[in-house]
Formats: sequence, structure tokens, C-alpha cells
Amino acid sequence: MQDGHALARLLGDTLEALATGGDGDLLRATVALLCQEREQGHVCVALADWSGQSIDTGGPAAPFPAVARWREELEATGLCTPAGAGDKPLVLDGKNRLYLLRHWRTERQLLAFLQQRLATPTATSADTLARTFESLGMRPASPRGEPDWQLVAITAAVHRSCAVWCGGPGTGKTSTVVRLLAVLLHQEPGLRIAVCAPTGRAAARLGEALRANVSPHPGLTAAIAAIQPRTLHRLLGYLPLEDSFRSGPDHPLPYDAVIVDEVSMVDPAVLAVLCSALRPAARLLLVGDKDQLAAIAAGQVLGDLCRSARPELGVGAELAAFVAEATGMKLPVQQAAAPIANATIALRENHRFGRQPGIGAFAEALMLREPKKALQALAAGHDDLLHLPDEAEALAAIEPVLRAQASCRDPEQALQSLGTGRVLTASRHGPNGALAWNQRVQAMLRQHGHRTDDAWYEGRPILVTANDYQNELWNGDLGVASRGSDGKLAVWFASRKGPRRIAITRLPPHETAWAMTVHKAQGSEFDEILLVMPDRPGPLWQASLVYTGVTRARRRAIVCADLEQLGPCLQRWPQRSSGLADGLGAAAP
Repeated sequence: MQDGHALARLLGDTLEALATGGDGDLLRATVALLCQEREQGHVCVALADWSGQSIDTGGPAAPFPAVARWREELEATGLCTPAGAGDKPLVLDGKNRLYLLRHWRTERQLLAFLQQRLATPTATSADTLARTFESLGMRPASPRGEPDWQLVAITAAVHRSCAVWCGGPGTGKTSTVVRLLAVLLHQEPGLRIAVCAPTGRAAARLGEALRANVSPHPGLTAAIAAIQPRTLHRLLGYLPLEDSFRSGPDHPLPYDAVIVDEVSMVDPAVLAVLCSALRPAARLLLVGDKDQLAAIAAGQVLGDLCRSARPELGVGAELAAFVAEATGMKLPVQQAAAPIANATIALRENHRFGRQPGIGAFAEALMLREPKKALQALAAGHDDLLHLPDEAEALAAIEPVLRAQASCRDPEQALQSLGTGRVLTASRHGPNGALAWNQRVQAMLRQHGHRTDDAWYEGRPILVTANDYQNELWNGDLGVASRGSDGKLAVWFASRKGPRRIAITRLPPHETAWAMTVHKAQGSEFDEILLVMPDRPGPLWQASLVYTGVTRARRRAIVCADLEQLGPCLQRWPQRSSGLADGLGAAAP
């Protein structure tokens, strides 16, 4: 945390100069703690968790005092006021959680939006929804007489102007979105709908999935297929020179419904902007997998929402009554449910893991927080899930797929091959980082006659690392270097109209992508993946990273990791500190 030390010292010195009292050394140490926890994704610091402990501030460090004295000293600085009292740089709430002001404002904005929406059901009656289901041929379908959770999810999203769907890969989130679109457009044909995702690649994949799942409802198929997913930044009109958004309270979005996919990846501050930009009657649906890696920015909104709603225990009584009236289904009802339980649904039935017995057993064990069963699945010898701790052996296992990609010469074929395989790493740097593994793959390809020693070569996969608004290329987009009919080398990207050519000189910041980090791969899927974990213990050894990496595979996942480190890793699910779940009425853990 050397760079973090410098930033913390600068911020601590600045705030100490502005302080009107209190313990200056304690203030600087507290600021350093806030910066440290922010780097780990925490929105706030719970003083009780750190009382009696100390941190590395680059110099002598004393333990933090008891909570009562710590609070008194912070309030004495004049820079830290109780929640909601003024615009001081620090905020200390009634439960002794300390925030930077901007994080506090973001959390309060999200909380106020959710509370307001949850308190007001839409005007759609159960009878009206039942008739819509009948017209579209949507009836509860469960071979065992259990609830049809996809139909329940649609009902919840129609009943509330704000709803949350969570589910792992293969639980039908995208196909359920298509069915919801059919319901909404059947009820109101002119409805203006926007669908978005955090990254360009996630938005592109969502578009592909939506078109693949369009149901043949007369008069609705074309309307659904015409919906073009885009990035959340693009939807809100991001202004890079100002680092702000065009849309907001004064310039609301012109949509009647907005659906956000892969919401686990969304920066809470950007989600707060979206909430502020919605018209009062507009619907919002948040869709994602709560077990995936959280956003790089501080916070984990989807995790907080699900922690408060506890959908695995059932739904709220009010939603259960509405579902029973609209569909006849009887749902499990959780006692003392928070209001958000009336708007949050967990999609439970997996439609993909039947073809992936190893990946399925591994992922389901992690979702149920049963790491021993996950390790058993990894060791069971399934064809679709391999554990190869030796790096050379692991690379050899995925080598045929990568060599086939490098051999593609036609741009369209080369683009299609991008989805066949990828090396995924926990970090970008280090011996087992993406940069090092890109070099390994290129060296392997050279041994088999592929020219990878030049800066540019045919078959080189490209990962865009910054948004380019002029060329409409987005952070996370994947392209490939290939020669066109004129014989000139260019980089090609997929589009709805076919391969799109971009001159090498016009590319935004980018890097080679034989290997990429798991974070960058979120929102993508590949036929085969090789997940390589770090060569030594550290904070990146966490269950959510392994889960996210393995579930990127459609056919086979190869895990290259030390088993002694992997066991403890699968028990480690980082919980980011925030007050959002508590504010929504989460039960005490």
C-alpha cells in the first residue's frame, strides 16, 4: 500500500490542517484506515471492528481507542458530524460507522430511492396480469409442483416499479428478461425500454442472448429484437471531459423501464446516478449473480440487497399474496421479512449445469457455501472440470483451443473463435498475472510456427481497456487482428452488421488478450477457460474470484491452483462494509 500511504498522508495532513480540535495523530490514522478499507472495497469503517487494533501508516502506529472515545475525538475535530448534519468531509452514523462524505451520499441516495419505490406497488392488478399471462401462454411450469420461479420473478417485476433478480449462470435470467419484455409490451405496446450492462462486452453478450431467446409472440418479436443493449455509461450520457453524466434529476431518461444486467459489477455511484435519472413512474429491474466478484469500486449493491431480502428463505407476505392471486402459485413466506423481500427473487432452477456436471457441482457447492463439496467436485475427475496444479500441464490442456484461434485467417472466423477459449488470471501483474501469461501463450504459439514476436500479427486477440466514444469501442470489448480482402492487417470487432474493421492506428488503449483477469472477463463466456491462481497467498485468493472464473466456461474449466491454498480460499467470501443492507431492514447475522 505504498501509493496508498502517500494518498492517505496527503488527505490526513489536509484534514488535520482544517481541524478545529481533537487528536491530530488519531485523525491521520483514521483517514489512513478509511483509505485502506476503500481500496479493499469497503464503503465505510465500523469503529467497533478496529478498536484496539492498529494499521501500517508508514511510521509509528498506536492502537485505535475504544469506540466512545474514538467517536468523541473525531467529533471534536469539527470535520466529522452525525449523519445528515451538514457537509463535513467525514460522516459518522448512529451505529458508529465512519464514511467519506461522497460514499455516505451515494448510499443514502440509493437507500432513499429503494425505500420510496418499495413503498408503492404499481397500478397493475393481479387480474390484469393473469389475463396477460393467459394471452401469452405463460402458465406455471414445474414438473414437481414447485413454484415456477421465473414466472414469480416476472410477477414481482410487474408488481413493483423496482425489482431485483439474482441467480447463478444457467438459471435463465436472460430468457426471463425476454418473457418480461413480452409481458410489458403486451400490456403497453408503446412502452419505451432500455436494457444495459456495466461493460461493452457484457452489453454485447446480453444483446446476443436476448436475440437468441426471443419468443415467437405475434407482434412482439420484432419489438423485443429491436432493443439494443448498451453500456450503463452510454445510457446515462457519460461526459469524459467533465467526468459526469448528461442524465440526472434535471435531465431524466426518456424510458418507461430500464433493465440493468450484471449488476454485481456496477459502481454504486453510477447506479445512484441512474436512480436519480429515472422518471417517477419508470420501472427499474436489477439482474445479476450475487456470488460473482463485486464492482472494482467500493460497495456491493447486489450483495447488500440480497443480504437484506434473503430470497433463499422465501418472499414477503405481500408478494406471496399477489403471486397467488395472479398465478395460483403458493410461495414460501419468510417471517419478519424486510420490505425488499417483496421485490427480490432468486432464480433457482439451473438449465445449464446438466451438461456440466463438474462445473455445476462446483458452482452449486460454492453458492451453498459448502467448500468441502466444491473440492470434492474438483477432484472427481469430471471431463468438464479439471484440476491441474502444474502450469505447463495446464497450458498444454488448453493449447489446442488457443492454437486454433491463432490459425484463423478470415476476420469473421477469427471473431467467432474468440469465444472458444481464454486464460483467466486473478491479477494483471506478477508471475501468474495476465501480462505474464500472455507472454507464455505467445511463446507456446511461436514454438508451433505462429509469428507472435512482432508487435502485430494475425490472430492476436485484443482487449480494449478504455472507452472510445468516437469509434464506439468500449472498455472490455474483444477484437482480433486479421487481414481483410485488401491484405492489410487491421483489428476487427463483432457488430450486429457483421465484422467491423478498425485501423490499428485508430485503436484506443488496448492489450493482448490470450490471458485476461477474471474481473475483465465478467460478463463474458468461453467454451474453455484456464483459471490460474497466484503463486503465493494473498487477498486475491477468495471464493468469489474462483466462482466467477470457473463459471465463465460453457464446456470445460481447468483450474491451475495449489490445493493447500485453494481449500481455505473457498471458505473466504469477502463481506464489504456498508450500511445499505442495514438501512433496508436486514436481519442481524
